[in-house]
Amino acid sequence: MTKRTTEHKKRPRRTWLPQPPRTHHVYPQGWKTDEWVVPFEDGEHACIHHGHTDLDDHRLCGPAIFCCEKAASLYAEHFPESTEARSEWQLSEAAHIATWLDAGVNVLYFIFCDPHRQDGLLATGLLGQDARRVLLKQVSLDRYADEAERLC
Repeated sequence: MTKRTTEHKKRPRRTWLPQPPRTHHVYPQGWKTDEWVVPFEDGEHACIHHGHTDLDDHRLCGPAIFCCEKAASLYAEHFPESTEARSEWQLSEAAHIATWLDAGVNVLYFIFCDPHRQDGLLATGLLGQDARRVLLKQVSLDRYADEAERLC
């Protein structure tokens, strides 16, 4: 058995955790951390994604919400004929969008930058408290990346 010498001091243990690749969001000038990029068809009505096949069932209809200017640009580039691409984009505060949920909107359709691919774009529809937590940035959209639909 050997004795430890005073030259060998115990070092603090470091834990190296793998870090996911960083997504480089691009935010418009004047952007605040509680804002989202939302396309508006006529300057006052958010573009609605119609998540249904039954024309009388609108429970899965909801607004398109983009994480940043980069996501909006990628979407417009890949879907130039879409209503969103031809709309007026505005910054909207999370608290304002939450009033849509309070007024009866059931689902928010988030279009967001893929955290694993710089040029990737994902989409997911979130209901209820999941939508509210992401909207208020209590939970990151990246949490839903694996189950989201790949748009590009």
